[in-house]
Amino acid sequence: MSGKKFIMLFFSSVIGLVGTIALAFYILDPLFYYRDEGLIEPQYNADARYQMPGLLRNKEYETLITATSMGRNFREDYVDDTLNTESLNGSLASSYAKEQSMVAQFALQENEQLNHVIWELNFYSFAEDPEKVLDSATPFPTYMYDDSKLNDIKYLFHSYNVRLAANNVLANVSNDELRRNPEELYKFGQVAPEESIERIDGWLQRAPELQEYPENETKEVMIASFKENVIQVIEDNPDTTFTFFYAPYPVYNQHRYYLQHNRYLEERLAFKEEVFELLSQYDNAELYDFQDQKEITFDAGNYMADAVHYYEYINEYIINTIASEDPVTSKTAYDQQLENLKNQVINFNVDQLRNVGYVNRDETEEDVVSMNQ
Repeated sequence: MSGKKFIMLFFSSVIGLVGTIALAFYILDPLFYYRDEGLIEPQYNADARYQMPGLLRNKEYETLITATSMGRNFREDYVDDTLNTESLNGSLASSYAKEQSMVAQFALQENEQLNHVIWELNFYSFAEDPEKVLDSATPFPTYMYDDSKLNDIKYLFHSYNVRLAANNVLANVSNDELRRNPEELYKFGQVAPEESIERIDGWLQRAPELQEYPENETKEVMIASFKENVIQVIEDNPDTTFTFFYAPYPVYNQHRYYLQHNRYLEERLAFKEEVFELLSQYDNAELYDFQDQKEITFDAGNYMADAVHYYEYINEYIINTIASEDPVTSKTAYDQQLENLKNQVINFNVDQLRNVGYVNRDETEEDVVSMNQ
């Protein structure tokens, strides 16, 4: 065999091998990126950042939720019944604003039926460079969230997917039912340790005082990310309704930041004020703010023992409010909300806390009103 023929045969073999591998992964589609179901029954991946594009592309929904872990416990069936819609929860734990924006943009690009986006506004998500994404054990798969077909080759040849494909096949052979139901994916807290006022008291006493305020936590940094990652999406999709909300973090969480450096409160309130002014310019944007609602935030029984996450019934409360109450429309009223939050955080002490849990409360309407005064 001549050298020329050998080289041609070699390259033909390589191309054939590469093509075979690409075709095999396209058919197996371990993350169900191209189709809802392939040759095998789906067993979804535990890494939401890799699994989400396939869900966004192939599931049927009219309403999308994009959020951090504060949104992961929105159950689609509850959202559907309450808002009379068909929804998909696209929340990514610990996500930056860029990641949430990519989720929203990819969904809007892939799904013509999508007309409502529910979007959590989280200080931590915006307190970084506008382009920042979370890289964990594997790099964030940005290529899966764009509209380029060329870089799909990264998906077809990614070594990470070899293990996923093998796990999917084995799960089907062994009848492993783990992670079959997409609505149960990424939900958490059902067996989380309960919060206690004693633990909160000790946690606050151990709050380290910062000598210098973090540069990335300023209003300017957060607003820059907000404009790039949120406002641009609103402007590009004028026929889509965007419902934004601030999750009801426990007041002791906000107070601890205030103890560490009082500028945390100042910068966050300034951020919220400017966000309201920006959103007020768009007819397709609305805002809900739950952070000064004492009946929730002063009740330690509503929260898991991490001083951050609330139980699933608070997610239901948020959806109920969006369904039945008007968003913030008056600057005067919102200024009062921000003033309420400021006073709650500054004047907080542990003796003000309850520990009964929102769902189990028996207060009358008058009791709830008095707690908010």
